Amino acid sequence: MDLQIFQVFLLLFTGCSGVLINSTDQTIIEKPVGGSVMLDCQFNIAPEDTGPLEIEWTRLSHGGTSDSEIIVYSAGQVYDDYSPPLKNRVYFSSENPRIGDGSINLQRLTLSDSGTYKCQVKKVPGIHSIKTTLRVLHPPSKPLCYTQGTTEVSKTVVLHCEVEKGASPIFYIWQKTTGSKTLPSSAGSAGIAAGKVNILQASESDSGTYHCTARNRVGVEECFLEVQITHPFMVEKISAAVVSVLLVLGVIAFIIYCQCKSKKEVVEEDTANDILEDASPPKHRRQLRHR
Repeated sequence: MDLQIFQVFLLLFTGCSGVLINSTDQTIIEKPVGGSVMLDCQFNIAPEDTGPLEIEWTRLSHGGTSDSEIIVYSAGQVYDDYSPPLKNRVYFSSENPRIGDGSINLQRLTLSDSGTYKCQVKKVPGIHSIKTTLRVLHPPSKPLCYTQGTTEVSKTVVLHCEVEKGASPIFYIWQKTTGSKTLPSSAGSAGIAAGKVNILQASESDSGTYHCTARNRVGVEECFLEVQITHPFMVEKISAAVVSVLLVLGVIAFIIYCQCKSKKEVVEEDTANDILEDASPPKHRRQLRHR
């Protein structure tokens, strides 16, 4: 720390600009869980910077009072074993950072990777640093689309689009992709913002395919819903027809059953008589035949 203070005072009194990082300071980046990110750190070296080049990336504590190293480029070597949670997930973007690119990549992001990262480039007497804030968020999960209410003419039907997981706020967009391709006038912007489409006094023209998109700052998902609005009497007629068909099939099955049972009884009776004739004495057998 004393050396850094000395270098700052040296720059102030000599008027030398020294190392200059061109990337934007205090940048905020938002990325989804499981994704990747590049933290930018492009720099230029001044002619008066003659010391060895060192690029140091650190992560600031929540209070911002201390830094913990995560990866360092020094004396032409890369050291990336400072942070076990980032092991095999952090690396320099350039194969040769000394050419002016000290950017790093983080892969397979987790929620715990959120924080403030600092890139510091040193080449005595020059020294410069910038900070980048990373926010790792859950994208929307696959939404569930379903209807609430009876899908009949003149009834109220509500289309729902719900996600189980995702960073707030989540924005919903409903579209009708078939027919008139126009949402019902009763849908209401407030309802759509909450993932709902209210269909009041539903009509057959409201039938069709509806598409819902759920989006937040780091991702987007979608689902489709088929809606069929029918007349109540059509449902009753279909139900009556189904019942009639079942009754007819039942009667036919009963008739077939009775016929089969009758035939079986006749066969069994003839078989019994034959057995009785074979088992009777000859005289009795002649009497049976005579009869």
